[in-house]
Formats: sequence, C-alpha cells, structure tokens
Amino acid sequence: MSETIEYPYSKNSAFFGVALPLVFFALTFNNLRYSFLSGYTISWMIITFADLVFLSLFVFVLIKRLIPAFRNEVALELNEQGITDYTRNIVIEWSDVKDVNMERGRSFSKMVIDLKEETDYGKQIAISLRWVAGKDLEICETTMAYFEEMSGIK
Repeated sequence: MSETIEYPYSKNSAFFGVALPLVFFALTFNNLRYSFLSGYTISWMIITFADLVFLSLFVFVLIKRLIPAFRNEVALELNEQGITDYTRNIVIEWSDVKDVNMERGRSFSKMVIDLKEETDYGKQIAISLRWVAGKDLEICETTMAYFEEMSGIK
C-alpha cells in the first residue's frame, strides 16, 4: 500500500458551507433594511456587523472550500512519508504517529491522530472529515491500515 492515496474536497459540504451564511445574510438583510428606513441607528449598526460577519464567512468558505472542490484539489493525502491535511496545511510524518482513531459526531466525524511527542499542534491532532469527499469510516480504516503498514516497515 505504499502508493499515494488522495481524497478530494467534498463538494456537498462546500455547497452547504457557502449556502448557510448566505441564508443568514438574507434573513438579516431584510431586518437591516427595515431598521435603517425606520431610523433605528443602533439596530442597523448591529445588524450591519452581523451581515459583514456572514459575508466574510461566505467569502472564506468560497475561497478555501468551494473553489478547491470544483478544481478537484486534494484535501487529504496519505503517502509513504505521512499524512497531509490540506484543509489546515498540516503535515504529519508516520514516524511521529502513535495511534490513529476515529471520533464520530452528529454531522461529521474526525480522525484523531495521537502523536508520540508534543508538537506545535499539541499531542493530538484532529482532522475534520467534513471537507473530505468519501465515507468517513472508509477513510479512517484506510489511514489505520496505511499507518500499520508504515509502522511495520520502520
């Protein structure tokens, strides 16, 4: 299994990640218009701030998740050297890995990597599988098998 395994960004999660702030923006924009026309200065200032937060979240998810998903860019890569999480720009070498586990959540799972020593990221790194295309259990099982093979070689 020494070949490189690549998992692309999830288009479904990227669509949802872009749609959610747009829905909240649309809801609050109507309130902004009403409060501005009615002369409620504090209200429209607060709502404007909320709308700016929603728009910045929209732009962030658009640039960091949706565009890479349409370009079929790699979100998670397993190779002979280690694991590369492109969603957060984290590279973990197999020699630093102590164990690989999966934590299930309500809407998505995360792959938890226990490290042998403390790093800049801590003693444990959690890779969210929300932005990775594929079945969470299958991705974790493949990673665990890859880790077992690589730890057996060294």
